[in-house]
Amino acid sequence: MIPKSKESIRDMLIAGAFIAMGALLPGSLLDKGFEAHIGGIAMGLGIGWLIKSIIDNSKGEKKHES
Repeated sequence: MIPKSKESIRDMLIAGAFIAMGALLPGSLLDKGFEAHIGGIAMGLGIGWLIKSIIDNSKGEKKHES
C-alpha cells in the first residue's frame, strides 16, 4: 500500500511530471532522433522515481508501525 504522507505525495507528483514530460515532449517516443531519446530518458526517470519512492516510503511506514 502506498502511504499518504506529504513526502510520498510529493514523490508521486515528481514521478508524474517526468512521465508526462516523456510522453508530451515534441517528437514521439517511436520517432528517431534526439527528441525521442530525451523523451525516453524522461519516461525512464519518472518510472524509476516512482519505484524508488514506493520502496522508500513503504520502508518508512514499516518503521513507524513498529
